[in-house]
Amino acid sequence: MMGLNRSWLCFGILLYTLITSACSSHPKLNTKPIKWTDPDNRPILQPLETKENQIWDIVDHTLFYPLKNVLDLNWTGRKLGNLLNVADERQADNVNALDEAVNSSWFTNRHFLLPLSVDELMEGPGVAQPDTAGSWEIVAGKFEGGTAGFTVRDAAGDLYLLKFDSQDNNEMGSSAEVIATKILHASGYNVPRNSIVYFHPSRLIIGQKTTVPDGKGGKRPMLEADKQAILSNIIPQADGTLRCVASKFLDGVPAGVFNYHGRRRDDPNDLVKHHHRRELRGLRVISSWMNDADRRAANTLDMYVTDADGRRYLKHYLIDMGSTFGSNNLMPHPPKYGNEYVWDPRTITRSLISLGFYRKPWEEPLSMKHSTLGYFENQTFRPDGWVPTYPNPAFRNCTGRDGYWGAKLVMAFSDADIAAMVKTGRFSNLDVESELVRLLIERRDMIGRYWFSRVNPLDLFWIDPAHLGFQDLAVNGNLASSDETTYAYVLLDHQGRTVEQEQMLNGQPRIPLHAGLETGAYYGYEVRTRRGSVASWSLPVRVYFYAWKPGHHQIVRVERED
Repeated sequence: MMGLNRSWLCFGILLYTLITSACSSHPKLNTKPIKWTDPDNRPILQPLETKENQIWDIVDHTLFYPLKNVLDLNWTGRKLGNLLNVADERQADNVNALDEAVNSSWFTNRHFLLPLSVDELMEGPGVAQPDTAGSWEIVAGKFEGGTAGFTVRDAAGDLYLLKFDSQDNNEMGSSAEVIATKILHASGYNVPRNSIVYFHPSRLIIGQKTTVPDGKGGKRPMLEADKQAILSNIIPQADGTLRCVASKFLDGVPAGVFNYHGRRRDDPNDLVKHHHRRELRGLRVISSWMNDADRRAANTLDMYVTDADGRRYLKHYLIDMGSTFGSNNLMPHPPKYGNEYVWDPRTITRSLISLGFYRKPWEEPLSMKHSTLGYFENQTFRPDGWVPTYPNPAFRNCTGRDGYWGAKLVMAFSDADIAAMVKTGRFSNLDVESELVRLLIERRDMIGRYWFSRVNPLDLFWIDPAHLGFQDLAVNGNLASSDETTYAYVLLDHQGRTVEQEQMLNGQPRIPLHAGLETGAYYGYEVRTRRGSVASWSLPVRVYFYAWKPGHHQIVRVERED
C-alpha cells in the first residue's frame, strides 16, 4: 500500500507540473523602452581560474546530464506535456520583448540587425599580425592540443599564439580557424583576433627564460633543437616562408572555461543559466552551418577584463575554431562528425535492433573533392539532426524559436558576404575557395528552409501612422517568392482576443492599421503565412503595439509560436 501511495503521489506531482507549465497567463504589455542591453558588466572581484576536466565533461554530458534531466520532475513534466501538446517547451530566459537576444558580455547584435560591410566582415574582430619591425621572441612552445606551435612576443611587446598545419593537410586547419572566426564575430560572438600570417623562420628567437617539458614532470630550458623539432614538421612555401594562424592574446586575465549549463557561482553578473541563454542555444544552428562539431566547454574562455570606464568583469569568448567545416585541426573530420555523437545510444540502438542491417548514410563512402576541405559535404547534412561530438546542454535545449533565431543570423549572410569571409582563409587553390563558398551557400539555404518552416519568418517589424510593416525573411533570402505568398492577419485586443474578421494580403508585407483604434490602448495583429499551392498556413506571429494618439504608435511586444 505504501508503494501504491508513493506512485499516486509521484503521478500527482507530475500532473501538477504539467498543468502549471501549461497554464501560463498572457504576458502583461507595457510601453517601457525595449531592453537591448544586459548590464552584466558591473564591477566584480577577480574570480579564480576554473580548470576543466575534458574526460569528465564528456562523461557528464553523455551519461549523467541526460539522466539528471529525466529525474527532474519539472523537466520531465514539461517534456511529457510538450509531447501531449498541453505544455510548451522551456524558452530562453534572456530575450527581450521582441524575442531577440540582447547585448551583453556574451553577445553583441551585429550583422543581422546592423549589417556589416564586406570590409568589416573580412576584418572580423581585428587583424592579428605580429609586428614585423623586429624578431619574434618564443616565450613558450605549444605541445598540447591538436596543433603544435609557439607563443611569441613581437617587437611591440604583444603576445601571439602561432599554430601550424600538418604536412598532410596543409591549409586545412588554419583556413578553417580564420573563416570560422569571421562568421562567429559577424554573428555576434566574442572571439579572438585570428589571421593567416606568413613569416620567415629566421624571425623566431628563443627567449632566455623559455622552458619546455623535460619528460620527467619538470621543465628545462628550450633549445634550438626543440624549436627545429616543431619547424621540421611544417611545409615551407616556395619562398621559404612558413604559413600559420596568428592568434592575438586576448585582453585581460584568463579565468578559465565556461560551461554550457548552469551558472558560474563566483560571477555575480552571471544570473542566467547557460543552457537557457538564447545566444548559446541558437549557437547550435550556426555551429551546424560550419560543422563546428567541437563546440564544447574546452573551447571557451572567460577573461577578466577592464573596460574604458574602469569596470572589471568577466567577458565570455569562443575560441579554437580549427575543427570546423571538414577540418579536425591536423586531419579531416571523420564523416560521422556532425551526424552523431561519438558515443550515440540513438544510432547504437537502431543498429542493434536492425541486427546490423541498418546503414548510416555517413557510413557509405563519401567523396573528398578537395583534401584541404576534408569531409565537408551536404549529402548527409540535416539541419534538424546535426549534433556535436558529444551532447551540449545548451544545444539540447534549443527550441524552435531559438533555432529560428540562429537561422536568421545564418540567412543574413549573402552569397557575396560568404565569399568575402572565405577569402580570408587565403587558400592557395581558388577551386577550394569556390567549393567552400558553394557548400556554405547550399548549407545556409537548407538551414533557412528547415527553421523557417517551423517558425513563421516574419521579422524586423516597424510601424508608422498608417501601417504595420515587416520583412519576410524567406522572401529576403530567396527561399520563397512574394508573388506566391499570402498573409492572413487579424486585429487583437490587449488580451490577444480577436477584434475583427481576418483579412488577406497578397505578397505585400504591410498591414493597414485599423481606422478606429482607440488612443491609450494596446492592440495587436496576428499574422499567418501561406506559400504557393501549400494548403496549410504557418504558425502565427503576434505583434502588439500601443496607440498613444492618432498616427502615433509604439511596438511593445513580438510573440512567436513554434
